[in-house]
Amino acid sequence: MIPLALSDKLLPVARKVFWWGTPEEALQDVPRFVAQVMTYGDWQDVQTTLSVLGEGAFERALESPPPGVFDRKSWNYWHLFLGRNTVPPVPKRQL
Repeated sequence: MIPLALSDKLLPVARKVFWWGTPEEALQDVPRFVAQVMTYGDWQDVQTTLSVLGEGAFERALESPPPGVFDRKSWNYWHLFLGRNTVPPVPKRQL
């Protein structure tokens, strides 16, 4: 969970990338929130999230991605952006 003092900066981003729920709920699951930003956020959303949570949160989202969030384009982009030479297959949701 994100501390209240930091969450105020992220609430507008959470509203955009978690359109089906409340922003407060979105910020309770940090890895999923970051993955949503990485897939659906615009550059300003990314910059805001990076400034509040740091690059490590983005690294962790790639290391342990929530299934079904990343599309191929975002998955590949973020691996290259964060300097990873190998891009594994996109994680799939298991039904």
